[in-house]
Amino acid sequence: MTGATSPMLRRLNAQAVLDALLDADPAAGLSGADLMDATRLSRPTVHAVCDELIARGWLTELDALRPADSSRPGRRARVYAPLPGAGHVLGVDMGATTVRAAVADLRGTVLGEDAAAFRHDRVPAGERIAATRAACLRAAERAGVTALLGAAVGVPSPVAEGRVAAVDDYLPGLAAEDLRLLLDPLPLAVEGPVLVDNDANLALLAERWAGAAADADDAVLVLAGERLGAGICVDGRIVRGHRGRAGELGFLDLVAGVGDTAAVGNLARRWGTAALGRPVRAEDVAAAARAGDDRARAVLRDVARRTARVLAVLAVLLDPEVIVIGGGAAGAADVLLDPLEQELGALTPRPPRLVASALAERGVLLGAVRAALDDVRPRLLDLAPA
Repeated sequence: MTGATSPMLRRLNAQAVLDALLDADPAAGLSGADLMDATRLSRPTVHAVCDELIARGWLTELDALRPADSSRPGRRARVYAPLPGAGHVLGVDMGATTVRAAVADLRGTVLGEDAAAFRHDRVPAGERIAATRAACLRAAERAGVTALLGAAVGVPSPVAEGRVAAVDDYLPGLAAEDLRLLLDPLPLAVEGPVLVDNDANLALLAERWAGAAADADDAVLVLAGERLGAGICVDGRIVRGHRGRAGELGFLDLVAGVGDTAAVGNLARRWGTAALGRPVRAEDVAAAARAGDDRARAVLRDVARRTARVLAVLAVLLDPEVIVIGGGAAGAADVLLDPLEQELGALTPRPPRLVASALAERGVLLGAVRAALDDVRPRLLDLAPA
């Protein structure tokens, strides 16, 4: 029995050490004692595992950073870190109007990035995919990378088995495409298919990783740019639903005072144009409100009143600890959040904490990076480092 389980135990030990190092401060690395504390493994086991991972090309020993203490006898502590360049992942935000791509190392540090705008928000699927592939290639070139251990892409639509479920007049032709094969024609070596997920799910994943919902196991992120959509996390797990439609808010046409999924950016632009008597963008309305324009402030109050009804429904239904306002609306948080909190407080006696996204328009992109890392890291020991 011992012989049969020994390879499994060695693998578990190696994975624990590798995970601890990937989560550590990249500049300092971890000493053997640090790894013992993080993994609860013995000193001989920690050093044996690190020696094996160094030999396999995943780790390096930071000789220059070994702490020296002349007052203490014996050998200096050994300090380890992931080998720079051992592996990379790709994250993609294929939005309605723009695409962003980023290549990151195994810690999630972005090394190369690219962005491009589509001609308009209803370009044919072939054109959308071609522009996305071009952005991926440019991001990889800027990172100096020709091979990827994993990749993930976010789309503004429900997703099931790698395909979007958008109606054809929203993302024309995209529902017929298997986005798991997105990178296949490119001169990039990729381990496995591309992960595909809804953009709000990925934005919430990013906020829990490195943003406004860090350490919140029960959270909702509302993308509130042009069209409302939500990412939902319950008990630390992203909720997707049977067909990937959890977080879709099409039911809002049944909610009094709401009526559809038009979001903050959409409403501010339309209502601001009517109130100010000229064509304006949502950003213009926010700027005018900051400058003290009473008409612009009234527009944002109306936007907050309607949006708060949506947040109240989500708060009562899901009981989250925090609701994060993401997408383009996060940029107007300084003039929108106060009236939104007031309106929400008037609708529910125990409103959740309301915060603006810390990542704004980069949330989906960084969430895609995080999703790719979460997929790759448990498989690293079966893969070859770059």
